[in-house]
Amino acid sequence: MRYSREDGCRAWLAYGDISPEPMAVLLREYGSCEAVYDAFLLKGRAVLEPYAGPAQLDLLASQSAPNAMHAMMLAMQKLDMGILTLDDERYPDTLRNIADPPMTLFYRGAPGCLTERCVTVIGARKASLASVSATQGITRALSASGVHIVSGMAMGIDTAAMQGGLEGGSPVIGVLGCGLDVDYPVENGALKERIVASGGVLLSEYPPGTPALPWHFPVRNRIMSGLSRAVLMMEGRIRSGSMTTVQHALDQGREVYAYPGEAGTEWAEGAHRLLREGANYFTSAEDILEDMGWLSSKPTEPRKKELPPMSPEQNKVYALLLRGEMSYDQLAASSGLDTPSLSGALTMLQIMGLVRSLPGKAYKAV
Repeated sequence: MRYSREDGCRAWLAYGDISPEPMAVLLREYGSCEAVYDAFLLKGRAVLEPYAGPAQLDLLASQSAPNAMHAMMLAMQKLDMGILTLDDERYPDTLRNIADPPMTLFYRGAPGCLTERCVTVIGARKASLASVSATQGITRALSASGVHIVSGMAMGIDTAAMQGGLEGGSPVIGVLGCGLDVDYPVENGALKERIVASGGVLLSEYPPGTPALPWHFPVRNRIMSGLSRAVLMMEGRIRSGSMTTVQHALDQGREVYAYPGEAGTEWAEGAHRLLREGANYFTSAEDILEDMGWLSSKPTEPRKKELPPMSPEQNKVYALLLRGEMSYDQLAASSGLDTPSLSGALTMLQIMGLVRSLPGKAYKAV
């Protein structure tokens, strides 16, 4: 990815975590992020004092040094990280038209799916096994019908939604509350790579290196609801981060659906409260597709999933596993690859979601 000086200055300005409205005023005053950066170097903190607090100014000052700017751009280059702005034609209109759209979005992957049919799926981190299973089944079916699943990258319902969406064949959209180079939670590092490799996209309004701080997530949730036509509440307490996403959705005029779950459990209380207050009831993907007018009168053609680019070693291993389950030793003998090459190929194929490991150091193609 090639970056202009304006891109670098915009990424630097994102460290100030300035709210969208004052950021818009700032850019109208100076005309560009590059002009803001140059004024900051020339006149110091006074340039941004009307727009940012002391802690934000400290961070902007520390990141304005040439070595810090260089490190930031290297981090972006390493992950092929792009930048979307409000005037970019790839910026989705659904998000552009909310009350406080992010002025800058960092992305990894293919942002084209942001302008398609999108549905946001939310729920508890410590979800019940029944809701996790239901989430995967519903998102798999929605994805197979051409709907793009949007969710966070937390454990529980978020992870189940991403996995189901990937299995359905349509690209999925993960929205982070930290920098795109930060694995949070650590357990979902491989899932992030699988999303990118499968044609999906990862989004964040936070620049590289930004940690996952508690107050980032309620703010992040407006992006999740803003990207979508509807928000599906699978499971969660009445007082939870999921309910903030619901409130954003209502403020933005989005449809809100609630999955009934298991009545009487604390994890289902949020969805049941929403149902009592008039949220749409659903139990299947067909309910969503019909209600949103996305059902076709003709049978849906099976979606053909294109394989991601693979190295010769990965191609060789994948072709062998398409014949059937094989042990590591059998793969080594049949492929003729040395240990580092075979291990590396298997690791990348698992990240891409093309191969699954089995007990006893065996593998199978997905």
